[in-house]
Amino acid sequence: MHYTKLIGLSSIVMTILLVQLSSQLVLADEINPGLYSPNSSPYGTSFDKWTTKWWQWFIGIPNSQQPFPDTTGEKCGIKQAGPVWYLVGAAGKVERNCIIPSDKAILFPILNTECSYSETPTLKTEQDLRKCAVESNKDAVLKASLDNHEIKNIDNYRVTSSLFNVTYPSDPVFPTNSNFSQAVSDGWFIMLEPLKPGTHELKFSASQLGAGTTGENTVMDVKYNLNVK
Repeated sequence: MHYTKLIGLSSIVMTILLVQLSSQLVLADEINPGLYSPNSSPYGTSFDKWTTKWWQWFIGIPNSQQPFPDTTGEKCGIKQAGPVWYLVGAAGKVERNCIIPSDKAILFPILNTECSYSETPTLKTEQDLRKCAVESNKDAVLKASLDNHEIKNIDNYRVTSSLFNVTYPSDPVFPTNSNFSQAVSDGWFIMLEPLKPGTHELKFSASQLGAGTTGENTVMDVKYNLNVK
């Protein structure tokens, strides 16, 4: 009887381990190990919702504190909270140093755009917002790597959001005619699983032919030296 109970207990433990392993496999990206799949729900939140959370975080930061123009990484920790750490791109070429807790996943856009009613009052419907966001990202050439390992099939990580709410501070990063609006975003987002303690090199770049009024390429080339503790 005692032996039978032990066998039963072992079966239960094995079942629990298999369930946990299956959950990890669902979250993990088969093409790029160490990345969350766009079809996953890290920390109980769908991947596309994390992209809107990123925008709500970014738009909520006053222009005077924005990490986007930061050239050193000193603003890497601005308003960071929760299980996911947010990183930003740049206008042009930049190298930043950033300290990140070892228990945090990392979410960053290689290239992204949002359109809202208050920033562009001529847009009247959700369909208008979506068209605005998607068309702003056309003809994009993107690259990304972590510790010299190229992130493959980047187009798999393109996410177009549903309608979401944004609240603007008194010193907004974008010109707006109200403190509150709704928006739609489009872009290529990468979410890294928590990194092992130590130093890591994250690089990503984007260019668009004809995105500007002059028809020239707009280029972003970002390097993060991450110190994970």
